[in-house]
Amino acid sequence: MATVAEIVSGALGLLRVLDATEAPEAEDMETAISALNMMMVRWEANGYSVGWSPVSSPADVMPNVPEADEAIMYNLAVKLRPRYGVSIDPDVFADASRLKSDVLADVFASSPMEMERGIPGWRCRYNIRSDGYRY
Repeated sequence: MATVAEIVSGALGLLRVLDATEAPEAEDMETAISALNMMMVRWEANGYSVGWSPVSSPADVMPNVPEADEAIMYNLAVKLRPRYGVSIDPDVFADASRLKSDVLADVFASSPMEMERGIPGWRCRYNIRSDGYRY
């Protein structure tokens, strides 16, 4: 399981404001943890249920499903970009978007939508991956 420090360092590395051998300064870590908590609270509110609970220390273990770590790291880099005034590589931005979509697909796959009784075809389930109904 990843730690908060690993995710923050990875995000700052994607922005190229932190060398792979350096550790973030205390102020940068504090800012990144605050941004991380705000971003993840928004994700949870938008239905990206990954089990988030607020973190406060770089040593904290990430409180989410492990398969969401990479998406969180890439999206944290996108969120922190304006603070550092750097250009983000197009592939980082594209990966952030794709990985976040993958997390949402995982959430839907783990709890598929069901039709309500009384609606025609209520005995079928919608499959988001195939974009079709299963009877």
